[in-house]
Amino acid sequence: MKSETKHISAERLAQFMCSLFMGRGMGQAQAQALADVLVWADLRGVSSHGMARLSMYLRFLDDGQMDPKATPEIDSRAAALFVVKGNRCAGPVAMQLALEEAGERARAFGVATAVISGTTHTGAIGRYAHAAAEQGFAAIMLNSGPPNMAYHGARVKSLATSPIAIGLPTMEGPLLLDMATATIANGRLQQAVRSGEPIPPGCALTKDGTPTTNAAEADILLPLGGPKGSGLSFMFECLTSVLAANPILLGIIGSGAKGPHVHNAMLILIDIAAMRPLDEFKREMSAFGAVVHDLPRLDPDAAILLPGERGARNFERRSREGIPLTQKTLAGLLELAEKAGVAPPQLI
Repeated sequence: MKSETKHISAERLAQFMCSLFMGRGMGQAQAQALADVLVWADLRGVSSHGMARLSMYLRFLDDGQMDPKATPEIDSRAAALFVVKGNRCAGPVAMQLALEEAGERARAFGVATAVISGTTHTGAIGRYAHAAAEQGFAAIMLNSGPPNMAYHGARVKSLATSPIAIGLPTMEGPLLLDMATATIANGRLQQAVRSGEPIPPGCALTKDGTPTTNAAEADILLPLGGPKGSGLSFMFECLTSVLAANPILLGIIGSGAKGPHVHNAMLILIDIAAMRPLDEFKREMSAFGAVVHDLPRLDPDAAILLPGERGARNFERRSREGIPLTQKTLAGLLELAEKAGVAPPQLI
């Protein structure tokens, strides 16, 4: 049976997204920053944070949760420490500024920490850790947002599925760990809802706190490793939101009040060259990876992969062949184009 999957190049998809964002008042540079993160996720195979999020971002722009004209501001607190005030801008816009500023400060002082406060959805945070690793930094990024996960032992939304990303350079390119603190990421859950597939047991609760495997009924996600996942998420909220004097969860958990969609984040960069020669570090990283690849396997037919290797392979292949689009996804893009009065994306 002939596949119904179509393909689109990353460049054409980014151009289409930019036209939609700019049509809602965004400047070209800001629209490009937002589109870049979405397309990067699709290239890596992280479709939960790619074009699947496009409608959400457009809704944020339409209902005023995201300010298309907002300009993030740098508030310096120490030589290697600063806050980026988002002012309700798109998360990737503030993150791009934070990454550039942190890079300059880390080159000067060996390390830099940025706290990013008051943005809308940050996007795939691995994008920023990966970009920093490409520049020779060791990068750690934390993120926090509105509650959609239960604290371990609770049956109500009380934490975000706060992710962590760590990027490190090697001779072959960056290694990247990018994971949520939930058993299943919210984006993956939404994919299961759209596909009608069940989710594994122990991943989610219904709105009334009952365990479920029905993705459509799932309303509250559960933390990865029980107390381990909830402990990490709790601390990430403290390190990002409370530290920035912009707590997200404190006023929501007790009252149940709902405010605009807000994200906070922390980015830490270490200049590897300030610690040791960068090429030596890369070579030892590659040697370490080779040792792990050669470990005896439980399944002889299953390769042992390092953090981010599957995504890197997807990126290489999809950069050549294009990003796959199901008929349903393509129909959604065409509908968005028609509503916005812009040219639909051209396929390969």
